[in-house]
Amino acid sequence: MIINKLEMYNFRQYIGYQKIEFSTDPDKNVTVLIGVNTSGKTTIVRAFEWCLYGKNGFEDPILLNSDIRDNMQVGDIQDVWVAVTFTHDEKVYTIKKIFKYLCNERISDGGKWNVTLNKKPEEILSLEYLQSDGQTKTPIDQSNISESMDRVLPKDLADYFFFGGERISGIANRTDLSKAVRGLMRLDVLENASTHLSKVVKSFENSIDTSGDANAQKAKDSLGTYMKKREQVVDEKNNAEKQMEYWKSKEAEFNAQLAKSNIDQVKQAKKERDRIESTLCSEKSKLERAKKDMVNYFSDPKFRAFAYFGMPAINEVLRSLDLLKGTKQNVECVPDMEQGAIDFLVKRGHCICGTKLDKGTIPYEKVMEERRILPPEVLSSAVQTYKSKAEGYLAGTEDYKSNMEEKYKDIRHIVRRIGGLTDDLEKQSELILDDTDAKKIEADRKDAHTKYIEAKQDYDSLVASIGGCDTNIKNCEMAIDKYAKSSTKNTRVARFISYSQKVYDWLLETYKGKEEIVREQLQIRVNDNFKKMYHGERSIVIDDKYRVKYSDITTEESDGLKAVKSFAFIASLVSMAKDKILDDADMKLGQVYPLVMDAPFSNVDEIHIDNICKILPQTANQVIMAIMQKDWEYASNNLNQHVGKSYKIEKDKDADGKEIDTSTHFR
Repeated sequence: MIINKLEMYNFRQYIGYQKIEFSTDPDKNVTVLIGVNTSGKTTIVRAFEWCLYGKNGFEDPILLNSDIRDNMQVGDIQDVWVAVTFTHDEKVYTIKKIFKYLCNERISDGGKWNVTLNKKPEEILSLEYLQSDGQTKTPIDQSNISESMDRVLPKDLADYFFFGGERISGIANRTDLSKAVRGLMRLDVLENASTHLSKVVKSFENSIDTSGDANAQKAKDSLGTYMKKREQVVDEKNNAEKQMEYWKSKEAEFNAQLAKSNIDQVKQAKKERDRIESTLCSEKSKLERAKKDMVNYFSDPKFRAFAYFGMPAINEVLRSLDLLKGTKQNVECVPDMEQGAIDFLVKRGHCICGTKLDKGTIPYEKVMEERRILPPEVLSSAVQTYKSKAEGYLAGTEDYKSNMEEKYKDIRHIVRRIGGLTDDLEKQSELILDDTDAKKIEADRKDAHTKYIEAKQDYDSLVASIGGCDTNIKNCEMAIDKYAKSSTKNTRVARFISYSQKVYDWLLETYKGKEEIVREQLQIRVNDNFKKMYHGERSIVIDDKYRVKYSDITTEESDGLKAVKSFAFIASLVSMAKDKILDDADMKLGQVYPLVMDAPFSNVDEIHIDNICKILPQTANQVIMAIMQKDWEYASNNLNQHVGKSYKIEKDKDADGKEIDTSTHFR
């Protein structure tokens, strides 16, 4: 499945008709949609989920744009729809979902109109594909749309390909990973086929007529009893296995806690913690100084921040200065003084120094001489003043931007350093455990171990019971089969049983072989991707149920670490499907999957963003990412070369320049 485009009409804050075309270039397979918080990034992922699977993840279930809704009159009908065009198995499909909203009521409440819409809008769902001529569209019967979409990307697997930052952290910790892996690698095709054939074999066996032989009839009756008993014991065995796993994990958890009570380790951890705390305190002080320095630099008049931000006006000053340079008059006068000041002194009769200014006296003539060269009478004086002030404003603006950028980079560097130190501090703190707590933990560990042994004994006993049931079932089947072969009446059924059993055995053997390949490749690829993404030293273990665990469990898992682990898991699964590792001459199981993500790096620091962005474009066939502007600044370093299309998510603005939350578009 490669997504070609998304179209929306009046869907939530996206008013009117909106369209996004996604990159389908295999080399530039990334499409980015950049927006600030609340701009509408999450809505894009939910538009996919609603159109493809009917999932509405909004708190307000009304999907119609609120501006459109508020202007509806009673009886008005407004459509909201989403259409997704995608390519699958070399055919281009378009699925479109429409809701028709009817205005039932419009009531004025204190000058505001409250509009009530029908709770269950009329729904129209369509799916069509283009014929090989690229023109003819063939619709798929509406009753078959869900089944058709399940063949493209099943609904219960969609969460692994359409997700937001808050969901990514939990993907690798889900309990249904075994089902997900089988589905994504198409092992479920083999599993479903073998399950079906197993039922076919049982159906044929039940159709054998044993009425002519008492022993065969008894074997047939007993077969049903043993099979029911086996189902019951299998359920009990599965419950016992869950108990074993739970108490085994608790024992490992207590063992890890006990390891922290080692005296030498505690001393070393405390020493390291104190060192990190001291460094962290120093870095925090440094951060405060850097922030203060940046604020002071911004505020200090001599650096003229106002001049930098007023560059358009200052450019006009520059042009003006070029003209003023040609002015011939250049008379020196008292700065900032005008003729009105002289007139005031003459009228008062004495200068500010106390000298009398009587007409005909030398002081009077000198003052009047100065008056004649002051503005507004003499242009050159005003020009000189203007030139001096303008040049002063311009002084120091040339390197203002670069200096501010350097100061901001210093702050970001310190923030990253503080983040790393904080992580290190948490790790060291977790290694410190008072010896007084060790006794209680040891008692809990022993209790967990005892309960694990009890659960294992139950498990082993139930496994033995299943083996006994299998032996009895096999004996019954052999007795029935022997009679069937000796009976002319049942010869045809016996042949069907033989054929279906052979096919069933082949499918089961093929399934086990391919599952082993998946488990082995997943282990290798998850570890490889995790090491490339994670800046620390850890390794991943994939258990028999495909659960993703660390080889060590001595520290608590942060949201950021969970996200990195989930990215490594998803990237590995997608790359395995992309590389078609299970395809052979007999069957083609490889699939093409997109990754559609909303704010995927919300819980990931800058170092991990860089690492993840190096890997995602190489592992997935297509990456569609709605991302925060601040995260894009880091992600772009490694993603830019893979970006085929990019968009800005922007809100319209009203007459006062204020953003309109209900009117968003792409640019």
